[in-house]
Amino acid sequence: MIRDSRSINVLDRFSIRRSDKKWIINKFRDEKARIIPVHNSTVLLCGSAKEPKAVFLTYNDLAKPLDLADSLVFLGIYDEIPYFAVDIISDEVASNLAQKTNGSFQSIRWILSLLNYRDCELLTLASFMTYWHSRNQYCGKCGNKTKSRDSGHIRTCKNEICNAKYFPSMDPAVIVLVSSKEQCLLGRQKGWPKGMYSTLAGFVEPGETAEDAVVREIKEEVSVSIDKVEYQYSQSWLFPSSLMLGFTALAKEKNISLNTDELEDARWFTKEEIKLNPHILPNKASIAHKLIMAWVDRGS
Repeated sequence: MIRDSRSINVLDRFSIRRSDKKWIINKFRDEKARIIPVHNSTVLLCGSAKEPKAVFLTYNDLAKPLDLADSLVFLGIYDEIPYFAVDIISDEVASNLAQKTNGSFQSIRWILSLLNYRDCELLTLASFMTYWHSRNQYCGKCGNKTKSRDSGHIRTCKNEICNAKYFPSMDPAVIVLVSSKEQCLLGRQKGWPKGMYSTLAGFVEPGETAEDAVVREIKEEVSVSIDKVEYQYSQSWLFPSSLMLGFTALAKEKNISLNTDELEDARWFTKEEIKLNPHILPNKASIAHKLIMAWVDRGS
C-alpha cells in the first residue's frame, strides 16, 4: 500500500535508540507495547476472509517474554504505541497462539488491500525482518554463526577476528506503465491468478540506472522501444525484499515480440477495457494498480 508523503501518522523507527538496550527493554515492557508474532513468514490474523484483522500480542501474552528479549525486533512507535516483531519458530507455540486468539497464521500478500495502512506497514515489516534474520544466521565471510544487535537491525559475526556486519536491505526494481495514446501495455506471468494482467517490471542490475533498467526490461520482455521515461513514486514490496520504483513511459512502436521465458502473455488494453474488467488488475494495494488507474483516470 502506498502512503501519501504528506501523511502525519507514520511509523517513527527511532533508529538512534536501537542500540540503547535499557530504553528498548522499557518499551518492550510498556503496557501499551504490541508484539507481532511471525511464523514461517506468515502473520497472525483473525476475523473473516473479507475483513481480516491483525492480532497484536502484549508482553503478558508471551510464555517467557524475557527469554525472547534478545530475539525481538523493534519496529518503531506508531501513535505512541511501541511495536515489536518476534519469530515464532515452534509449530506448537504457533498453534497455541492461534487457538488462544481464535486466529490463524496467514500470508498477507494477497489481502493487503483489505488491511489499513498501519497494519500493512507493520505486518509486512515484521514478516520481512524475521525472514531476513532467518537467512542470515551464518557469516558469509567466515561461516561462523551471527548474532542479533541493535534491536534486530544488525547481525554481526560471532567470530571476533572476522566481526563482519550484515544489515537488512531491499533490492531495487523498476515497474513501468507503458502507454501509446489510448492504450497501455500489460503482461502476465505463469502462476498468477487466472486472467490477471499487470505492468511490466524487473530488477535493476549492478552499474545500471533505474531509467536504463526500465528501457532494458521493456525491450527484453516484449521487444518494444520506449522513451519519455518518467519517475512517479515508489513502494516497498517486501515479498521478499523489493523496493519498487514506479515509472511511466511512451512506446515508440506497438508490435509485441514476447519473451516467453519472462512472460506468459502481453497485450495492449484500452481504458474502456480496464474500466469494464477491473478484475484483471493486480492487488489494489500495489504500485502497479496505482500506476494503471492513474493512467486510466488521466483526462477523465
